[in-house]
Amino acid sequence: EERGTLVAVGSETEPVSKNDAFLAFARKVLETVDQDGPEAAEKLEDERVDLVGKIGENIAIRGASRFDRNGDETIAAYVHPPANKIGVLVKIRGSAEVAKQLAMHISFAAPSYRSRDEVPAEEVEAERTIYENSDEVQSKPEQVRPNIVDGMLRKRFFAQTVLLDQEWIHESGKTVEKVLQEQDAEVLDFARYALGG
Repeated sequence: EERGTLVAVGSETEPVSKNDAFLAFARKVLETVDQDGPEAAEKLEDERVDLVGKIGENIAIRGASRFDRNGDETIAAYVHPPANKIGVLVKIRGSAEVAKQLAMHISFAAPSYRSRDEVPAEEVEAERTIYENSDEVQSKPEQVRPNIVDGMLRKRFFAQTVLLDQEWIHESGKTVEKVLQEQDAEVLDFARYALGG
Protein backbone atom coordinates (compact mmCIF):
# COMPACT_ATOMS: atom_id res chain seq x y z
CA GLU A 1 0.00 0.00 0.00
CA GLU A 2 1.30 3.44 -0.93
CA ARG A 3 -0.99 5.14 1.56
CA GLY A 4 -3.41 4.44 4.35
CA THR A 5 -6.66 6.29 4.95
CA LEU A 6 -8.97 6.17 7.96
CA VAL A 7 -12.18 8.12 8.53
CA ALA A 8 -14.64 8.12 11.40
CA VAL A 9 -18.24 8.85 10.46
CA GLY A 10 -20.74 8.68 13.30
CA SER A 11 -24.49 8.42 13.69
CA GLU A 12 -26.57 8.82 16.84
CA THR A 13 -28.02 5.30 16.84
CA GLU A 14 -26.86 1.81 15.88
CA PRO A 15 -29.58 1.12 13.21
CA VAL A 16 -28.56 4.20 11.21
CA SER A 17 -24.96 2.95 11.06
CA LYS A 18 -26.28 0.00 8.99
CA ASN A 19 -28.45 2.19 6.73
CA ASP A 20 -27.43 2.04 3.03
CA ALA A 21 -27.47 5.82 2.56
CA PHE A 22 -25.27 6.24 5.64
CA LEU A 23 -22.83 3.54 4.48
CA ALA A 24 -22.67 5.08 0.99
CA PHE A 25 -21.86 8.47 2.53
CA ALA A 26 -19.17 6.97 4.78
CA ARG A 27 -17.63 5.25 1.75
CA LYS A 28 -17.66 8.54 -0.15
CA VAL A 29 -15.92 10.30 2.75
CA LEU A 30 -13.24 7.59 2.74
CA GLU A 31 -12.71 7.78 -1.04
CA THR A 32 -12.60 11.60 -0.99
CA VAL A 33 -10.02 11.71 1.81
CA ASP A 34 -7.99 8.95 0.17
CA GLN A 35 -7.87 10.91 -3.06
CA ASP A 36 -7.60 14.52 -1.87
CA GLY A 37 -6.46 14.41 1.77
CA PRO A 38 -8.15 14.95 5.18
CA GLU A 39 -9.23 18.57 4.52
CA ALA A 40 -11.29 17.37 1.54
CA ALA A 41 -13.89 15.90 3.93
CA GLU A 42 -15.22 19.46 4.39
CA LYS A 43 -16.27 19.51 0.72
CA LEU A 44 -18.96 16.96 1.60
CA GLU A 45 -20.74 19.26 4.05
CA ASP A 46 -23.79 19.83 1.80
CA GLU A 47 -24.22 16.08 1.31
CA ARG A 48 -23.88 15.53 5.06
CA VAL A 49 -26.61 18.10 5.75
CA ASP A 50 -28.89 16.50 3.12
CA LEU A 51 -28.36 13.09 4.69
CA VAL A 52 -29.18 14.45 8.17
CA GLY A 53 -32.44 15.79 6.69
CA LYS A 54 -33.27 12.45 5.05
CA ILE A 55 -32.37 10.23 7.99
CA GLY A 56 -33.58 12.54 10.72
CA GLU A 57 -30.59 12.18 13.01
CA ASN A 58 -27.19 13.79 13.17
CA ILE A 59 -24.38 12.36 11.07
CA ALA A 60 -20.89 13.66 11.81
CA ILE A 61 -17.43 13.23 10.34
CA ARG A 62 -15.45 12.78 13.55
CA GLY A 63 -12.05 12.30 12.06
CA ALA A 64 -10.09 11.83 8.86
CA SER A 65 -6.44 10.85 8.39
CA ARG A 66 -4.30 9.89 5.46
CA PHE A 67 -0.72 8.69 5.75
CA ASP A 68 1.48 8.49 2.68
CA ARG A 69 4.22 5.90 2.65
CA ASN A 70 7.81 6.74 1.77
CA GLY A 71 10.55 4.24 1.11
CA ASP A 72 10.82 1.61 3.83
CA GLU A 73 7.82 2.80 5.85
CA THR A 74 4.92 0.51 6.70
CA ILE A 75 1.29 1.52 7.15
CA ALA A 76 -1.26 -0.61 8.98
CA ALA A 77 -4.84 -0.17 10.11
CA TYR A 78 -6.93 -1.87 12.75
CA VAL A 79 -10.68 -1.50 13.22
CA HIS A 80 -12.00 -3.13 16.37
CA PRO A 81 -14.73 -5.71 15.67
CA PRO A 82 -17.67 -6.27 15.81
CA ALA A 83 -19.03 -2.72 16.11
CA ASN A 84 -16.15 -1.01 14.24
CA LYS A 85 -16.35 1.96 16.61
CA ILE A 86 -12.60 2.21 17.19
CA GLY A 87 -10.20 2.59 14.30
CA VAL A 88 -6.44 3.10 14.21
CA LEU A 89 -3.98 3.97 11.47
CA VAL A 90 -0.23 3.71 12.08
CA LYS A 91 2.89 4.53 10.11
CA ILE A 92 6.13 2.94 11.26
CA ARG A 93 9.59 2.02 10.10
CA GLY A 94 9.53 -1.73 10.63
CA SER A 95 7.71 -4.92 9.69
CA ALA A 96 4.05 -5.26 8.71
CA GLU A 97 3.56 -7.63 11.66
CA VAL A 98 4.80 -5.04 14.20
CA ALA A 99 2.68 -2.33 12.53
CA LYS A 100 -0.46 -4.50 12.85
CA GLN A 101 0.28 -5.35 16.50
CA LEU A 102 0.93 -1.69 17.26
CA ALA A 103 -2.36 -0.61 15.64
CA MET A 104 -4.17 -3.15 17.82
CA HIS A 105 -2.29 -1.93 20.91
CA ILE A 106 -3.29 1.69 20.21
CA SER A 107 -6.95 0.73 19.77
CA PHE A 108 -7.00 -0.71 23.31
CA ALA A 109 -4.53 1.53 25.15
CA ALA A 110 -5.70 4.85 23.64
CA PRO A 111 -2.50 6.90 23.91
CA SER A 112 -2.78 10.67 23.48
CA TYR A 113 0.85 11.22 22.48
CA ARG A 114 3.59 9.30 20.70
CA SER A 115 6.48 10.28 23.00
CA ARG A 116 7.01 12.31 26.17
CA ASP A 117 8.43 15.27 24.28
CA GLU A 118 5.08 15.67 22.48
CA VAL A 119 3.22 16.23 25.75
CA PRO A 120 2.63 19.97 26.28
CA ALA A 121 4.75 21.25 29.19
CA GLU A 122 1.70 22.84 30.88
CA GLU A 123 -0.08 19.46 30.90
CA VAL A 124 2.90 17.83 32.63
CA GLU A 125 3.09 20.72 35.10
CA ALA A 126 -0.63 20.47 35.87
CA GLU A 127 -0.25 16.75 36.63
CA ARG A 128 2.89 17.40 38.69
CA THR A 129 1.00 19.99 40.78
CA ILE A 130 -1.85 17.55 41.47
CA TYR A 131 0.62 14.91 42.70
CA GLU A 132 2.67 17.42 44.75
CA ASN A 133 -0.46 18.55 46.59
CA SER A 134 -1.82 15.06 47.19
CA ASP A 135 -1.99 13.66 50.75
CA GLU A 136 0.05 10.72 49.50
CA VAL A 137 3.03 13.01 48.78
CA GLN A 138 2.46 15.62 51.49
CA SER A 139 2.69 12.92 54.17
CA LYS A 140 6.28 12.04 53.07
CA PRO A 141 9.49 13.84 54.14
CA GLU A 142 10.12 16.93 52.04
CA GLN A 143 13.45 15.81 50.57
CA VAL A 144 11.97 12.64 48.99
CA ARG A 145 8.86 14.31 47.56
CA PRO A 146 10.35 15.30 44.15
CA ASN A 147 11.42 11.67 43.51
CA ILE A 148 8.01 10.37 44.49
CA VAL A 149 6.31 12.88 42.20
CA ASP A 150 8.61 11.90 39.31
CA GLY A 151 7.72 8.25 39.90
CA MET A 152 4.01 9.04 39.94
CA LEU A 153 4.31 11.03 36.71
CA ARG A 154 6.10 8.11 35.09
CA LYS A 155 3.75 5.36 36.30
CA ARG A 156 0.40 7.14 36.34
CA PHE A 157 0.59 9.84 33.71
CA PHE A 158 3.18 8.91 31.06
CA ALA A 159 2.39 5.19 31.25
CA GLN A 160 -1.26 6.02 30.55
CA THR A 161 -1.03 8.75 27.92
CA VAL A 162 2.28 8.27 26.07
CA LEU A 163 2.48 5.45 23.54
CA LEU A 164 6.16 4.62 24.04
CA ASP A 165 5.70 4.48 27.84
CA GLN A 166 2.63 2.25 27.77
CA GLU A 167 2.79 -1.42 28.69
CA TRP A 168 2.61 -3.52 25.52
CA ILE A 169 -0.77 -5.25 25.47
CA HIS A 170 0.67 -8.33 23.75
CA GLU A 171 3.32 -8.99 26.44
CA SER A 172 3.08 -7.54 29.92
CA GLY A 173 6.21 -6.27 31.62
CA LYS A 174 7.47 -4.63 28.43
CA THR A 175 6.91 -1.10 27.26
CA VAL A 176 5.99 -0.28 23.68
CA GLU A 177 9.37 1.45 23.36
CA LYS A 178 11.23 -1.73 24.44
CA VAL A 179 9.31 -3.89 21.96
CA LEU A 180 9.98 -1.45 19.13
CA GLN A 181 13.70 -1.39 20.00
CA GLU A 182 13.81 -5.21 19.99
CA GLN A 183 12.10 -5.26 16.59
CA ASP A 184 14.27 -2.44 15.24
CA ALA A 185 11.10 -0.41 14.55
CA GLU A 186 10.09 3.20 15.02
CA VAL A 187 6.65 4.83 15.24
CA LEU A 188 6.33 7.75 12.87
CA ASP A 189 2.66 8.63 13.24
CA PHE A 190 -0.68 7.31 14.42
CA ALA A 191 -4.35 8.28 14.42
CA ARG A 192 -7.03 6.77 16.64
CA TYR A 193 -10.75 7.47 16.41
CA ALA A 194 -13.42 6.21 18.78
CA LEU A 195 -17.12 6.66 18.16
CA GLY A 196 -19.94 6.49 20.68
CA GLY A 197 -19.92 4.69 24.01
